[in-house]
Amino acid sequence: MLRRSLEWIALRSLTAKARSAELAAAAALSVAAATSARGGRAPILAAVIATDEPDARIYMERLFKGASAAGMGVRTVQLSATASEAEIAGALATLSADDDVAGIILQSPLPAGVDRDQVAASIAPEKDVDGLTAANAARLDAGDTSGALPATAAAVMELLRAHNITIAGRRAVVVGRSAIVGRPVAQLLRLAGASVEVVHTGTPDMGAVTREAEILVVAAGVRGLVRGEHVARGAVVIDVGIHAVGEQIYGDVDAESVAAALGPDGALSPVPGGVGPLTNAILVLQAARAAERRAGA
Repeated sequence: MLRRSLEWIALRSLTAKARSAELAAAAALSVAAATSARGGRAPILAAVIATDEPDARIYMERLFKGASAAGMGVRTVQLSATASEAEIAGALATLSADDDVAGIILQSPLPAGVDRDQVAASIAPEKDVDGLTAANAARLDAGDTSGALPATAAAVMELLRAHNITIAGRRAVVVGRSAIVGRPVAQLLRLAGASVEVVHTGTPDMGAVTREAEILVVAAGVRGLVRGEHVARGAVVIDVGIHAVGEQIYGDVDAESVAAALGPDGALSPVPGGVGPLTNAILVLQAARAAERRAGA
């Protein structure tokens, strides 16, 4: 049904395939250089996982597939969905001390009661390829984008640039205020020259704000939250959500109603095929570059 709607209005689809391939090629070059400098030993991308949610499993499978394709080794530390802060922090500290590990991912969600900032402090900043540590977050807050960026936020920006979407001087609205997506993407949009407002599920009359957006980034973690009545005709909408329901994957945007409301001058990122692949490609690239730096290649 969505495909028929998109064809009818000729909506611009902000896919990630071409840019993801470019980033993957760059990552492979960095991994090859690091592996050579390490005497043929491939660097490792590792992840600590303390959840049983299927969305997390799908995400990690795709991420590790990209890392393996780039020539990296992969390692999973699977903890229980009731793991304590001490257990998670200990696993991260062990990986940080392992010279073969170039990058570390702390998979979301975390068990109830676990403070992400507390456990992320156990990740060595130079191995923090998802911008989680306080040091990397402070750097971005200060306007410095030279370090590892939160990958999903960086993917939103890559997707906009890949499709030549003008950011400077435009009004952007971010739905969601999480420390790992909403806040960093709002900061990156500001640094790119946009006027940015952040709303969330508790914002009174959220639609009154989102309908003013020329660029709308939806990262609320709620399936189908944004519908056609929440967007303006001709807007650019980036869907960050990923929700697995059986064999189907959905986003935070109700794609069919939003596509119809945007009209032929609008643009919408698909789920899957939009932010997700670019997030993975950026994580692998940041890990590959970290490996290259560590190896002195």
